[in-house]
Amino acid sequence: MEFDRKQTKNILRIIFISILFYFFLKEFCLVLSGLKYLWNVFGVFAIGGAMAFIINVPMTFIEKHYLSRFKHIDKAKRPLAFVLTLLLVTVVIYLVMFIVVPELARTMQTLIAELQALYERLPQIVADLAVRFNLTEEAVQSLQIEWSHISETVIKAAQGLATGIISSSTNVISSVVNAITQFILSFIFCIYILFSKEKLGSACKKIVYAVFKEKHADDIISVLHMTNRTFTSFLSGQCLEAVILGSMFIVAMTIFRMPYALLVGVLIMVTALIPIVGAFIGCIVGAFLILMINPMQAVWFVVMFLIIQQIEGNVIYPKVVGSSVGLPAILVFAAVIVGGKMFGVVGMLIFIPLTSVAFTIAKAVVEIRLAKKNISQEKLK
Repeated sequence: MEFDRKQTKNILRIIFISILFYFFLKEFCLVLSGLKYLWNVFGVFAIGGAMAFIINVPMTFIEKHYLSRFKHIDKAKRPLAFVLTLLLVTVVIYLVMFIVVPELARTMQTLIAELQALYERLPQIVADLAVRFNLTEEAVQSLQIEWSHISETVIKAAQGLATGIISSSTNVISSVVNAITQFILSFIFCIYILFSKEKLGSACKKIVYAVFKEKHADDIISVLHMTNRTFTSFLSGQCLEAVILGSMFIVAMTIFRMPYALLVGVLIMVTALIPIVGAFIGCIVGAFLILMINPMQAVWFVVMFLIIQQIEGNVIYPKVVGSSVGLPAILVFAAVIVGGKMFGVVGMLIFIPLTSVAFTIAKAVVEIRLAKKNISQEKLK
């Protein structure tokens, strides 16, 4: 049996892929080490590219929909849009750092004070329980707790923790310096991408068309454009959904006169950027804050959260985010579950648009194959 040139290429390609797959499985630890090394070298560019992609969404919107009206600042549109976007991000960070965090710190101080008061009252509580339940003297003595021993244990644990923190302070400082340096370099690379994205896009297109056949290059460019639109739509939809959910909590808590309405609303608005499960983080923190003031209101807050969450999860989220990425509601939930199981929070954020791209490509392939087979629409209903 003789093979033509095309069949020979396909066989060699299969053999090459099989060898790579075998090496990947056999030397998995070596592959991970290699990936870690590549991340240490090129991580700055990856982080800068991700930052540029995220910042580009609001920056492009501001540039096209607001600054495009002013023709006399044509050359300054992009720098001005970039500055306005950074101001917007700064406002969000300010809301989190100077509204949410200080209130959480004050609540923790209140909780610590309550625990200290409870610690001082514990001997009296034990005595009261003994009288209430008619416990014998032997039973009471068996319930006595060596408070001094507990205090010594806690103090020793705190001293050990402090010693560990001091001994590892050098590593912590080094890690912080490296993180700051990496952030600065990534941000500089991000600025370069944002201010020359058209030139970079054109250069990438030339490379793709130079390396691949025109038909394959057209397909690659089409998929990249679709991926960009999908991720952009997802980010916009996720931000819109977070704003809607946070506003719903602010309005509902204000109507029912619950404390920390603005604080909890902003907190849920921020945490809701994590798909599906992010709002539950805000719920836990919000219920904890309200519990310090009024335990009964904390219970009603949880009930209100469950009701709003049902409305948001079953109506708002699939419509706003699901439609923005072109996914059926069931695939939105599936993408969140799978992404969260595999890569945590980052997986949740990435898997929805990735699933949308895969879904769109699979849908197009199915339609092409069905068209080639000339299958009637009646059979497909």
